[in-house]
Amino acid sequence: MELITAQAAPRSRNLVFTSAGDRSNVPLWLRGRRRDFDLCVIYYGERPTSLRSLADFFGVHAGTKFQNLHYCYSCWPELFARYEAVMVMDDDIVIDAAALTRLFDIRREFDLWALQPAFRISGKISWDITRVRPTVRLRYTNFVEMTCPLFRRDKLDAFMAVFDPEIIGYGEDWWFLRTLGSDLGRHVAVVDEVSCVNPHDRGKGGRREIDRLASHEQRKAVWERMKARHNLDEQGRFQAEYGRIERPPLDALLGMARLLPETTYVGGKKMLRRLLNFAHNPSH
Repeated sequence: MELITAQAAPRSRNLVFTSAGDRSNVPLWLRGRRRDFDLCVIYYGERPTSLRSLADFFGVHAGTKFQNLHYCYSCWPELFARYEAVMVMDDDIVIDAAALTRLFDIRREFDLWALQPAFRISGKISWDITRVRPTVRLRYTNFVEMTCPLFRRDKLDAFMAVFDPEIIGYGEDWWFLRTLGSDLGRHVAVVDEVSCVNPHDRGKGGRREIDRLASHEQRKAVWERMKARHNLDEQGRFQAEYGRIERPPLDALLGMARLLPETTYVGGKKMLRRLLNFAHNPSH
């Protein structure tokens, strides 16, 4: 793979990395009043010119985002050595440049090893610990989902040093957290001050892009091989919150107000769905 660079030197100490296809939301990430990050896109679709002009670094290579990240780490370690922090994004996340930049600011402010933006309820939420709490700035946790994590670069370096690219998007979160050790108390966080939308699978034709590479059962089987090959123990695999930083009262009210239309809309849809189900199946 050739890595095409649009700049001789980094403009920022922050890097956003993604493996993107033809239905990505990458253009949204560059909108906003403030942007302080470079963008690396490894493309796997059929129209490479669609994103090439947006990226500071661009290449074409098939694979998941962490497979492609590992490939780039192997080929161009000097590229990543320029950065203080790296965010690794699914290509369909709905977020803008100002929000991404704020996440890098928060990582620096609290010297976090890893973090993620909280997920809004209009999108997919696989783990309740990642759901946005509008009155909170951030919550210290022992878990971040690998949908759009942001890493202090030295911690990502350590993970890439042991990462096995055979893995296909299953178990990466726990493997990374294991490389951090047991003292995660004030080093990992879900950031509620900055939230994003992780689109539902039904909005993508009911099928995730990763399913085109391997089924859920196949990905899980690979993870079982990885555990045996690398002596990975899943004991103690649970999610916990260690503490939180609350917003000031006025900010908390504004946070709730901003999410109120979305909360009302999603709640109304759920209520309508229940009523329709009852109308068709009154005995239930």
